[in-house]
Amino acid sequence: MKTAIHDNSHILNPPTTTLNVSNLETRGKNARSLKSAFDAATRHFPIQELALEDLYWVLKGDHYPSPDDMRKRFPSRERMKYREKWWVIDVGGGYLRVMLFTDFERGKLFIKHTSTHAEYDKLTYLYRRTKE
Repeated sequence: MKTAIHDNSHILNPPTTTLNVSNLETRGKNARSLKSAFDAATRHFPIQELALEDLYWVLKGDHYPSPDDMRKRFPSRERMKYREKWWVIDVGGGYLRVMLFTDFERGKLFIKHTSTHAEYDKLTYLYRRTKE
């Protein structure tokens, strides 16, 4: 398995837009939606293709019954404080942030946004101002 999740040596001219891929489920009947979310993110951020592909295979193959179990696999994982059950994972050496909704009890995972840190800051500002 390739391990470029924390490698940012290929960053050249990164795009500055966010990719919103809401409500794409990873488990159950919509498992193909996760792949389409990561395919879209790869097209949007081609320099981070390897890191996004690695993250896809890890999320697809693993099950996390609790936030602590997810923290063991993704030390950079943090909670999005303005949305309940939303988590953020750094990808590509911290260049990209993947925001996801995780229901640990049901084993469901929904990709909400894939964005740069600058766009993540804008999304954080937006979610801080708007209620769920």
